[in-house]
Amino acid sequence: MGKFISYNNKAFAYDGCPGCAFAAHAFHLDCGLAYENERFTLSQDWELPIPGFLIIAPKRHIELLSELTEDERNEMFSIAEKAVRIMRENHICERFDYIFEEKENRHLHVWLLPRYEWMNECTDEIIANLGAISDYALENFRNDDKYREIERITGIVRNGFQQQ
Repeated sequence: MGKFISYNNKAFAYDGCPGCAFAAHAFHLDCGLAYENERFTLSQDWELPIPGFLIIAPKRHIELLSELTEDERNEMFSIAEKAVRIMRENHICERFDYIFEEKENRHLHVWLLPRYEWMNECTDEIIANLGAISDYALENFRNDDKYREIERITGIVRNGFQQQ
């Protein structure tokens, strides 16, 4: 195994595409999956310790949004809408950015990025400055308190999906 994901100060090795490895349960995050079905996973971002920063990814390897079937697109948006609704109902965050990433040799995925006040302190343009947001989180949030908060929020989302 030649590549690594770093979460909660632990390194997880994988080969090939990290999305495929995660979908095949080749590595697991301490906070667990927020939701999973036969076609998608919903989990905390694997490397950025921002509570509620979730990733929706198809289990099959696709790189482009246009490769999703209509049913898959509808399901992906439904998962995003449910996750955000659960977080809003539980007063985790009110505003979110939905960011699609198409990356060569990687899974297509959607980030659900909560908009926290501390982000406004980093930059006026959150989307244009995701690097600054990421750097801030990596420098300030790699601690037990944040990882417990991530586990708490992931549990809330997981429970919300189980109840619906």
